[in-house]
Amino acid sequence: MKILVLDDHPAIQKYVEKAISSILPNAEISLCSNIDSARQILNEKPRINFVICDLEINSGINIVIPELCDNYEIPFMIYSSHVNKVLISELLELDVLCYVSKTSGIDILHKGIESLLLNKKYFCPFVNLTMESKEIYKETERLSLSRGQKAVLEVLAKGFNRKEAAKLLKIKESTLNNHIARARVTNFCENYEELLRRYRFWDLLF
Repeated sequence: MKILVLDDHPAIQKYVEKAISSILPNAEISLCSNIDSARQILNEKPRINFVICDLEINSGINIVIPELCDNYEIPFMIYSSHVNKVLISELLELDVLCYVSKTSGIDILHKGIESLLLNKKYFCPFVNLTMESKEIYKETERLSLSRGQKAVLEVLAKGFNRKEAAKLLKIKESTLNNHIARARVTNFCENYEELLRRYRFWDLLF
């Protein structure tokens, strides 16, 4: 049995590895800390049987690996501190089998792993509560961006200020500010911070 664990925190990797080994002692576990190495392993044959992955990799949140799992029909479990209705909706479309919040205890993690190995759907209590909530999580919706807006936010999200970003992109600072303003209006962001936070959540890859 080959299981891939993707998380950029070594302590979490070991924690999940220990939990898997206590359930399936002979499992062949591959630990990855970045998306590129995980993608490479998933593309190999024979393929991985199961995947357990975080969504926060080097401060950028994305669903690249879940999309690949869905494409290859590999059962996968999300083990992440990020839980919201928009994210759950995206993952349901990718046939996520199990979803466990990192705020859950070891018993819940074990239940998630056991369900994954049995190909049974399992969402932890916190994920279920979030799904049942009537609140709208506007701040975590995907952004609709033009190519220019995305280029601007990509640079700004990496820590450059507006003047530095304009210089790197070889555009006027006023043009850069226009891109930001239009992106805010189009996506109903209350301020620049919300715009940048939502960009980092979905689109920033390192």
